[in-house]
Amino acid sequence: MTALAELTDITVREPQVRLTEAEATKALDRVLGTPAVEARARLRFGAGTVCEPLARMLDAALVRAQECGLDPEALVLAAARAVSAEDIVRVRRKAHGVADWISSKTSDVTIVLRPRGLTAPAPSIEAPEAPPVQEYRAETEAELAVREVLYDVVDPDLGVNVVDLGFVRRIRLDEAGHATIVMTLTSAACPLTGVMESQMKTFLSEEGIEFTVEWEWLPTWRPADITDDGREQLRAIGFSNF
Repeated sequence: MTALAELTDITVREPQVRLTEAEATKALDRVLGTPAVEARARLRFGAGTVCEPLARMLDAALVRAQECGLDPEALVLAAARAVSAEDIVRVRRKAHGVADWISSKTSDVTIVLRPRGLTAPAPSIEAPEAPPVQEYRAETEAELAVREVLYDVVDPDLGVNVVDLGFVRRIRLDEAGHATIVMTLTSAACPLTGVMESQMKTFLSEEGIEFTVEWEWLPTWRPADITDDGREQLRAIGFSNF
């Protein structure tokens, strides 16, 4: 890559685009090397190449280009890559109180825009790094006591406590007794983070425990994270297909 290309490349990455790797790759291949504005139009309106999630990525890239003082009409889609990513899992409620889980395949997609006329070859895009593996450490008695309190915190949508749902990933206490609680939810788009933290504050403050919540979205939550007790509670209210 030339120094000029390095300065003018516009790179946009979305770690969970709701497309399979094959779908994203096929759509990107059809517009790779074309002017960015044209590529966006083809992905949004073109026969056989319509792919709105990728068109929205180009929207973001072109806005960023304008913010950097680049002319969108002078940019081409110079490189792109899609690799399989974690599924997004969410609740599906049916009639008569029955519910189950549905999952959506996703891809980690990166696109690179570059001004037309630069002679550098299309940049290579490295595969996204896997999230670091968390080193396992058994929780201390004091940390387990914090976890025990969290059994009173209930997901208002599912009606089951956050521990049995597998939302509480790790609890660590520092020397001052401050708890760091690493949590997740069914999706990063879930609007209940504030509700959860409010409940936690109510119950933990009764025990004199100060805490901080760290939300962790990768790896994504899966129904397999639910405990056996959690499964029984969910079956009792109509859930299936774990």
